[in-house]
Amino acid sequence: MRCRPVWSPWANSFRLSSSRLPSRNIYTHFRTISTSPATSSPDTDTIARAGALYQHEPPPFTASIFEKRPQTLTEKIVQRYAVSLPDGKLVRSGDYISLSPAYCMTHDNSWPVALKFMSMGATQVRNPRQIVFTLDHDIQNTSDANLKKYHQIKAFAEKHTIDHFPPGRGIGHQIMVEEGYAWPGTMCVASDSHSNHYGGIGCLGTPVVRTDAASIWATSRTWWQIPPVARVNFVGTLPSGVTAKDVAVALNIFFKSDVLNHAVEFTGSEETMASLPVDSRLIPGGQTPGTLASEQGNRSCLTQRPYDSTTYHA
Repeated sequence: MRCRPVWSPWANSFRLSSSRLPSRNIYTHFRTISTSPATSSPDTDTIARAGALYQHEPPPFTASIFEKRPQTLTEKIVQRYAVSLPDGKLVRSGDYISLSPAYCMTHDNSWPVALKFMSMGATQVRNPRQIVFTLDHDIQNTSDANLKKYHQIKAFAEKHTIDHFPPGRGIGHQIMVEEGYAWPGTMCVASDSHSNHYGGIGCLGTPVVRTDAASIWATSRTWWQIPPVARVNFVGTLPSGVTAKDVAVALNIFFKSDVLNHAVEFTGSEETMASLPVDSRLIPGGQTPGTLASEQGNRSCLTQRPYDSTTYHA
């Protein structure tokens, strides 16, 4: 393990001391990184093992430890939606898998996705109940070209009996949560970088490109590489005047590029998580559990208590 002391600029917001920084464990085959301050100097064996890692020669025990460790929440959810796995296979970070997500959402790009779908030679959507259209990006644009595109999307949805939310109905990711498409413990994808928004309610949300979305329309599945997982542990409660947006912005400062292309799992004590209502949880999922997570390059964000009393009563 390589440890490095880092002082979080928002630690005081959660009443953290330098010895109680939020932990971050990144699961890969070869390394675990912790933000907890180092308490002692590494011994000779530790240095030797670290050297082996940097030479891309994992110690003999690495594989066995990796295989025996429990799955992360991300891996458990992916396990449910992975298809054609060998018998007894437990999915892990780094695995390439085929998956069939619960839902696939597209927005104003639905028509470009439809063009890719038709260019593949596909004529019928494999599972219309799996697809959701939410038009929300360019609704102020009343040009003939944009109105024509909206008409084409609506006609395609009607032809294939796809759920279609017209312009003015709301922001697509909020619709996915409010209408129950994104649900705790499930997996949803969208052809939009802010799909990690769904993680605020414990739904594994991740973006896909238009070609992948077209593949899901045609076959109900696509491929995915399970990203490494970083865990953020919250301690305490937010003081008056500090919001989830402040936490999201601070996390982006704190982690910078360390969690690029990672799945981020947010956890904390029962008291801490109970103090964060659903709308607050959705902010760091599109922002780290909502929007900034996407700008930060996160593949997904999850709240690790998907079935607590807060989501139950939401």
